[in-house]
Amino acid sequence: MNLYLLIYKTLFPTRYCDYLQRAGGNHDKLKETLLHKTYYEEYDRYDFIHKDDAERRAYITDHYRNKVCKRINNDKEQALIMNKYRTALLLKDYYGRQFMQVNAEQDRAAFVSFGLNEGALVAKPVSDCGGRGVRLLTAEDDEHWGLLFNELLAHGRPFIVEQRIQQHPFMSRYNSSSVNTIRINTFQHKGTVHRFTSIIKTGRSGSFVDNGAQGGVMALVDSDTGVIVTDAIDDMGHAFTHHPDSGILFRGEQVPRWDELIQVTTAMALLLPKLTFVGWDMALTPQGWVVVEGNKGEFFAEQIVLKRGLKKEFDQYCFPSSPWQQPKIYY
Repeated sequence: MNLYLLIYKTLFPTRYCDYLQRAGGNHDKLKETLLHKTYYEEYDRYDFIHKDDAERRAYITDHYRNKVCKRINNDKEQALIMNKYRTALLLKDYYGRQFMQVNAEQDRAAFVSFGLNEGALVAKPVSDCGGRGVRLLTAEDDEHWGLLFNELLAHGRPFIVEQRIQQHPFMSRYNSSSVNTIRINTFQHKGTVHRFTSIIKTGRSGSFVDNGAQGGVMALVDSDTGVIVTDAIDDMGHAFTHHPDSGILFRGEQVPRWDELIQVTTAMALLLPKLTFVGWDMALTPQGWVVVEGNKGEFFAEQIVLKRGLKKEFDQYCFPSSPWQQPKIYY
């Protein structure tokens, strides 16, 4: 047993046994978590069991990303971007759909009217992520819309409720039950917006969301050209040349209207001048690109595909030298 683990076990025997059980009895996984704050899920996603310490330290873990974002992003603007309703208000010109917040009994009449008019609505917890809690709401009369309102209110937290996005045929062909999106990561430096990595996220058959945490599959997209440059992977690293349900090819496909996507995300980033880094989830509709939400970004998908960490390149974007040079991401 590693000396660090032996000391920890001696000092905190009950806690040690609990953590080891959660780690599936893997002492190496436990050491990685205790010493470097790597989540158990990340240890598996990044295949750390087959990597040495130098390779592991090259990865952007959630702990590292959160620590860096706290340093480079303004707290108030970061809190804003992580609140879906406040983000929608700020970016309403790029939202492309009607929305409202459900937070109190006074919202009932507007919600029921909204539901009756649309027939179907999407509800999301205002401050959650990873696709958790996202629901497609359907009802036929005001009584049933009232019951759905009661369900949302019973959660004791606010929801944003919005029109369902009608996506472009290019995105829909991968999986029609989910709104499939592009995650494009932007950095600001002295009033100029730069692009880091981009991925296409697609849901599985029958799923309403495209998130990897909910079973979706993802592939890297060249941030300059919009061409999909890799095969797809799921959250645990299983690879697919074609979508596992629809059979649609990933690598080599050109995402439509890419120049427009760059223009829209650049304009949105400039509305938040104190946020150095934002990960934008964007949906393509027949009318053009709309923002789904902004995030602090999740990097495991790119790193799983590349089978290597991106911390070096990430740091160059977060803490640029002068004069600033945009690092190249090699696929």
